[in-house]
Amino acid sequence: MRISFWVAAACVLALHFVSIPLTIWEHDEVQFAMGVDRYEPLRHHPAPPGAPLFIGAAKLVRPLFPDAFHALRALNIVATIAGLAALIAAFGSLTRNRATATLGACLFYASPSMLVHGMTAFSDPGAIALLALALWLGAKAQDEPRFAWGFALACAASVGWRPQFAIAVLPLFFATLVLVRNWRARFVALGAFTLGCLAWLVPLVMATGGVAGFVQWLFGQAAYYAAHDASLSRNGISTSLLFFRFIAHPWGPKLLAFPVLVAAAIGAALSLRAKRLLPLAIMGAVYLAFALATMDPADAVRYALPSLVAVALFAAVALTSLHHAAWLALAAYAIGAYLYASPLLRARAHTPSPPVAAAAALRALVPRHSIVLYDLQLRPHAEYLLPEFPQMRIDEGLHRFGDRVDVPLFIYADGAVGQHVYQWPDSDAYRKLTRGFYRAVSFVDVPPERRYVALSGVFAPERSRTGQSWRWISRAATLRLPDLGTRTAVLTLRLPPEYPFDGNRISVNGQLVALRRGQQLDVAVPLARGRNEIHLVAERAFAPKDIPNSRNADPRVLSVMLTHVVQRTAPTR
Repeated sequence: MRISFWVAAACVLALHFVSIPLTIWEHDEVQFAMGVDRYEPLRHHPAPPGAPLFIGAAKLVRPLFPDAFHALRALNIVATIAGLAALIAAFGSLTRNRATATLGACLFYASPSMLVHGMTAFSDPGAIALLALALWLGAKAQDEPRFAWGFALACAASVGWRPQFAIAVLPLFFATLVLVRNWRARFVALGAFTLGCLAWLVPLVMATGGVAGFVQWLFGQAAYYAAHDASLSRNGISTSLLFFRFIAHPWGPKLLAFPVLVAAAIGAALSLRAKRLLPLAIMGAVYLAFALATMDPADAVRYALPSLVAVALFAAVALTSLHHAAWLALAAYAIGAYLYASPLLRARAHTPSPPVAAAAALRALVPRHSIVLYDLQLRPHAEYLLPEFPQMRIDEGLHRFGDRVDVPLFIYADGAVGQHVYQWPDSDAYRKLTRGFYRAVSFVDVPPERRYVALSGVFAPERSRTGQSWRWISRAATLRLPDLGTRTAVLTLRLPPEYPFDGNRISVNGQLVALRRGQQLDVAVPLARGRNEIHLVAERAFAPKDIPNSRNADPRVLSVMLTHVVQRTAPTR
């Protein structure tokens, strides 16, 4: 290879090495780490569909590292290096042009999506490396059928490493077999793919309780995927934003993404007669169509990675025609991509993640007999980082201990809440390249005067990215307050700016109060001695799914937001 090829690859790898995360961070990373310590797919250790090869490889190297996270991170450091080399080889075999191969592979690995996810404890980097190996062997098999069995095993390994990659791998596999000019090699490849998949599928089936347990687990996950990823997660998401999330955002801001996408379109047009590239094009198109139709937009930047491989190669085909200017374009893109993602990358490389920092502070400052109430997205972190504390969901904990003033309660919250806040800097990159969770994490004391038991009509807590929390009230609700000897409770009610009505009237223990859209109101409720119940009845309520032209499929019946409940001692006169 020419020296410029080596320099380009080394510079892209350097961007990854200066971005190696210091600690564990995301939800899925924690579940993978728990899966390494004890592989229990039924408990989401790791999350479905199990990543058996990834976890198996991590278990092999786990004794060399202080904990599961460092073992997973080390695997992905190796996977990033090997993946870049394999992708250069694959693109070289497909295009028979070393410059195009290096440009395409470096473009893919310099993308903000790969810079953010390449050195983490996710399963994606290893699956990408195995996919690149499959592409290389598949290109070789088009010329020499004896490589078909190796191509099949690499495909099976990529799916076993990250089973979600089956959506990309299966179209690639069958499209490549069509181009293999030997029936015997095709049948051998089918057999090798089947055996390769069985090698990781059988342990997965055993870990889920046998065939019956596996089928039940798989159907349960499919039902959740249909209800959440393909439906609820898309509430309020326009079609244009959906396309931006999966197609443009992985490549960075508009100034970076649009030139890449335009180059890819030109490269695809130039490659219309390149039969060798057809399997890759089919893979990218099928995967992207499936992603746009069903996948969770919050995770779009990471989920889009297999389709980015095809985009990168076609963009490189167009860039190659620029000759020496192509390398300047690659350098400009790589520098721009790193600078764009750098607020996140630098914080992650030099400081503990907010969930880790908040958990460490909580362990140091909170009595051991306290109960930790977690936001749902922090459940894996609480389980992994705070195993010594009793823990449960916020709504469950308040229901069980809302009137137990002898039990210390602390909320482990995703958002900037109260005094104990641990956060990374806010940036456009964090908002677009991640799910938006875990930039700021807090722990908050729940003193007795702020506790209550939701007896009926109160939905689970929700929280904005800024830390503001609320609980929606149904048409009617009942709260029970602990006996603190106070004379007054103050309820804070709110109607959001996007409320479907101009306002609403709510009866609070017979006291009628009126709220306008966008208004917040404190309502004082007199208390008697002993435990007190507060009854709320709303004049109007709505179901988000019934709002005309709404993209929200939420079936709940909602009336007003409850943001705070505080008992106060009446002032003396």
